[in-house]
Amino acid sequence: MPSLRLKDGFPGEIMYVVPRPMLEKARSHPLVSPLTPTDIGWFPSARFHYRERPSGAPEHILIYCTDGKGWFEIDGVRHGLASNQGLIIPRQQPHVYGAVLDDPWSIHWVHFVGASGDYFVNLLKEGAYTLSIDTEMKAPLEALFAACRDSFIANFLLQRMIYASQTLHHLLGYLFFNNRAFSPLLRSSRFRSIDSTISFLHNNMGSQLTLDDMVKHSQLSKSHLIRLFKDQTGHSPMDYFIRLKMQHACMLLAFQELTIGQIGMDLGYKDPYYFSRAFRKIIGMSPTEYRHSAYG
Repeated sequence: MPSLRLKDGFPGEIMYVVPRPMLEKARSHPLVSPLTPTDIGWFPSARFHYRERPSGAPEHILIYCTDGKGWFEIDGVRHGLASNQGLIIPRQQPHVYGAVLDDPWSIHWVHFVGASGDYFVNLLKEGAYTLSIDTEMKAPLEALFAACRDSFIANFLLQRMIYASQTLHHLLGYLFFNNRAFSPLLRSSRFRSIDSTISFLHNNMGSQLTLDDMVKHSQLSKSHLIRLFKDQTGHSPMDYFIRLKMQHACMLLAFQELTIGQIGMDLGYKDPYYFSRAFRKIIGMSPTEYRHSAYG
């Protein structure tokens, strides 16, 4: 261990800590309670950075290493942390961490609490504390960290805490569910995006596309396309297409003064009664009931 150890005080650092009385008040809000950032910062080239918490922290900790290297120790085992890696330390978990001397890390970090925070932390396998981060995610993740930090500038007003909470939710969702280096589905060699096929469906919502039409557009086998849709949307291609149409029908019912028959025609349903039955099956009420209940 180096004789000089610093918790903070690095050139160019940014750090905000929410005053605890204000934090407790903010956490009573329903949009803040599920996921509450409590402390956040940016430590660039943090030479001699070192933190030791024998009893852990009362919050979960996320550290995103963008450059350089560091290390952490949990349960007496030391591990390295390099650039494009994230470290998540669960609350109350005793730990030590720090930067290496010859190539000190640059890190974004945030402490957070709440039920949604517990959910994200538990996405890691038991005994795992790190996750790889795809290099393409560096710019958007850094932007989200900056947006969350900037929310803390306005004297911790409630509306800024709400914004910070929602931004952190976006950040964690991005990290866990849009991260090709972590997501089992996205990193699978079998993974193939269906985005182009979904765009094809969006552009043809007024058509009566068949599964064969989708297969031809995707240039995949029928079984492969069905499996990809099931894996990535939870629905078959045709079921997804119908749901897409009904979602669009909801928008037309809300914002257009079109008859139900006209809306059905616009979505490729020549028979208005068949359209109404399909709408009820997906949405749980008739088009007329939807229009009146939501906007009447």
